[in-house]
Amino acid sequence: MSDDLPSSPLFASGESLAMTRQPDGIAADLDEGLVVTYRLAGPPADADRRARLLAIEQTAEVSPSLCAGSFFETQVLGRVENVRTLDSDASEVVIRYPADVVGTDFSQLFSVVFGNVSLWAGVQVSSVRPTAGLAASIGGPRFGIDGVRARLGVPDRPLLMSAAKPLGRSSAELASYAGDLARGGIDLVKDDHGITSQRFAPFFERVEMVASAVAQANLETGRRCLYCPTVTGPVDQLVQRARFARDAGAGALLLSPLVVGADFLRVVSRETDLPVIAHPALSGAFFASGVHGIALPVMLGTLMRLAGADLVVFPGWGGRFPFARSECAKLDRALKEDLHGVPAAFPVPAGGLALDSVPELREVFGNDVVFLIGSALYERSPDLAANAAYFRSLVE
Repeated sequence: MSDDLPSSPLFASGESLAMTRQPDGIAADLDEGLVVTYRLAGPPADADRRARLLAIEQTAEVSPSLCAGSFFETQVLGRVENVRTLDSDASEVVIRYPADVVGTDFSQLFSVVFGNVSLWAGVQVSSVRPTAGLAASIGGPRFGIDGVRARLGVPDRPLLMSAAKPLGRSSAELASYAGDLARGGIDLVKDDHGITSQRFAPFFERVEMVASAVAQANLETGRRCLYCPTVTGPVDQLVQRARFARDAGAGALLLSPLVVGADFLRVVSRETDLPVIAHPALSGAFFASGVHGIALPVMLGTLMRLAGADLVVFPGWGGRFPFARSECAKLDRALKEDLHGVPAAFPVPAGGLALDSVPELREVFGNDVVFLIGSALYERSPDLAANAAYFRSLVE
């Protein structure tokens, strides 16, 4: 990290932006790259200097005196494109990072967006926009909304997801629940993200038993429910688990990308040719404060989509997490908006949602949504298959 890393956003003003911004016209030459918008808490009078230091910290990562000259200015350093005052204690800064610095993989992109400056105070990423060439090189979801629908044979209605749960049940019990959910009409049955390989239900045993139960239910109903096991685990076993799940009959995979590394979304999808579901475990650390980190729609929307998630789980409003309808709507847009041809990903609102919340949720997400309801299905009655059938009736 550079010697000029501030300990807080409230440090003395230094050189002016007029002295440090790159010459006009350079942006026109950067036909590739990444444009990131930051919100900086602190006195707007100091925003120009801090923007310049941020652009250096996320690229050359040295003191300003060590990265002077035309080579750094035109090919290495982030270019400060705009600084504007938001209010008396916050500014908005737009920085364009050169393609050669961002590279062509998501891990480096993620680091450029918020690597070292995550250690500053009062810095929030509010937008991430790749240019067309970078978007094409990163790739995004392997299947996306259209590919997942094709695998299920469901062209238009909202999809339904539930979980074989809770942690502590045996493999046989989880398999029984999954079979009932599939018979009742659930499209995707997943493991809870915390059910990995505990003694209650060891990974290989559980995956075989649950996959078999879902396959049997599909034979009985003629439908295509997909079993989505959790493959989060030790990184040296993760691909092995993903391949085993595929061979056992899994139709998609669930991964906690911020636990094991976001690039594993791409890896397991490539190695198995299966859609991947991103679980939001640990993501709250990025947006819970509201003034520091990465904004919810960027973290679970744009970035998870670029990383390769075909479906993204997040807390919907009205559940057991404090999320607003407006933020969920922004996340929905981030997963579906035009992003230079990157496939759109399914939003999967979850987190203790009630069955009677489905109509209101549908108002925001439309038909391209996967409703994930777990506990409410188990609580409705002892007949889990009937509960699932009722859930399905809400969207048909």
